[in-house]
Amino acid sequence: MATARSSWSRLTIALLVLTIVPIALPAPATVSGQNGKIAFVTDRDGNAEIYLMDSDGSDLVNLTQNPARDSSPAWSPDGRQIAFASDRSGESAIYIMDANGSDVRLLTSGEDPAWSPDGHAIALTRNGSVYVLRLTGGEIRVTDPATDDHPRVPISTPPTTVAIVDRSPAWSPDGARLAFVRHYQGGTPTAAFAQLFTTDATALQLPEMMPSTSWTLNPPDWSPDGRRIVIGEVSTHGLEVQTVLVAADGSEVVRLPIPSGFDRSAFPAWSPDGRRIISVMGRLNTIPLDFYTTSPDGSDLVNLTDDSAFGFDPAWQPLNPYPVGLVDPSTGIWYLRDRDAAVTSFYYGSPGDYPFLGDWDGDGIETPGLYRQSDGYVYLRNSNTQGIADIRFFFGNPGDIPLAGDFDGDGVDTISIYRPSETRVYVINELGSKDGGLGQAEYSYLFGDPGDKPFVGDFDGDGIDTVGLHRESTGKVYYRDSNTQGIADNTFVYGDPGDRLFAHDWNGDGMDSPAVFRPVNSTLYFRFSNDDGVANVRYIWGGANWLPVAGDFDTS
Repeated sequence: MATARSSWSRLTIALLVLTIVPIALPAPATVSGQNGKIAFVTDRDGNAEIYLMDSDGSDLVNLTQNPARDSSPAWSPDGRQIAFASDRSGESAIYIMDANGSDVRLLTSGEDPAWSPDGHAIALTRNGSVYVLRLTGGEIRVTDPATDDHPRVPISTPPTTVAIVDRSPAWSPDGARLAFVRHYQGGTPTAAFAQLFTTDATALQLPEMMPSTSWTLNPPDWSPDGRRIVIGEVSTHGLEVQTVLVAADGSEVVRLPIPSGFDRSAFPAWSPDGRRIISVMGRLNTIPLDFYTTSPDGSDLVNLTDDSAFGFDPAWQPLNPYPVGLVDPSTGIWYLRDRDAAVTSFYYGSPGDYPFLGDWDGDGIETPGLYRQSDGYVYLRNSNTQGIADIRFFFGNPGDIPLAGDFDGDGVDTISIYRPSETRVYVINELGSKDGGLGQAEYSYLFGDPGDKPFVGDFDGDGIDTVGLHRESTGKVYYRDSNTQGIADNTFVYGDPGDRLFAHDWNGDGMDSPAVFRPVNSTLYFRFSNDDGVANVRYIWGGANWLPVAGDFDTS
């Protein structure tokens, strides 16, 4: 079956009048990553191929180079792979390739692939229904237009329906829902319309109808903050195509203005940082139809391509250049994710050990450490590989929480402790060795309330780490700028109850700021400043029981 995105002719359809009142656009709440390259489909080589270009439109590269029709590129959430549709096997099927076009492999039959935010599944369409294929095995049919009784836009003379087809699934950023387009095809071209729905992504349920037009619709795309869906709607007989923003709950609709000189703005897609929308703009039956980007309100038009080719299906590569680690305490497996989203994994420690990272030998690379709370033993390793501890000693009492940091600014991290039973910090600026004890701390001070969880960072950029506390029940964060007793130098709220907070210099400004790992949705939320506010960056990764660690382990 030919894809519904294949040409303007398949998007011509009659208009059934529906009044929707424009509203003001809400501001983005969070962003999911930085903007990488843009994958798109073009016929500039005589048939539909998938190309790659930089976010400014430069450096065009043909990824597929195949005489078959290739379409619908969809990035994996780590930005390292692309799923796409192709008829190269004689039928429409889903393939996966690396971001440079290599290692192409067949996945399953179908069209319209959409990669889930956690990277574990791909939504697709097949025979008019939406499916979710789990990459570890197993498939779920999410919609069935032959049996579902979906509400429709009220119309005075409903057409006699010949076919109902669900197309173009798109995941919400939290992976909980799918948006899709339902096309109702009547007995004549003028007796047809389309609607935008969202539905549960894990089970067959009646979707909620969202305000839609009676026009046909381009594929939808969720904003990175999950609050809006952008979609292109095509008017009667394809005479006009307009980019539309729909609130995720269907309550609000905004049609963006079409720039002067154009009559179409189609196939819109969000940038990963939520600050731009890319779409195809031009005039009916006129070449070129080029890619442009705008701000989410339709302003600040920027031309990316300028040639005689036809392009569609743009997809923006997500980049998450924030190295972070997660440790599965039940197995002792460490996962260190570098700025290119490559993950190194290895075993280190025993189930239940408390993990952290530090630079134990002053070489500028932070490596694993473990604290065994049952007996106060410290196990440090000088490389990010599997193996036995290079340094072993004990410090503190059972139940203490380790604090890894450079507390005197000498370039070498040491292990201090926070004793919850006393709400007291014990700091020492040397490492032990040979299974010996460290003895008495160099200094100690009271800080915090019972139940608060400690973390370490250089919050003022002076090169010396100090201690902060996180009250998980309320999200309260507070810290001292010196390793002395006193009230907090700064206090703010970040995250939700139950989040696991840690700190690092995420944006290179020389000061550490918080991030949280949220177990309920396996999502990391990064903040670039020490004040109240929402996350600057987020991405989904990890398992619910995993523990976050941060440090300069990525030297690339």
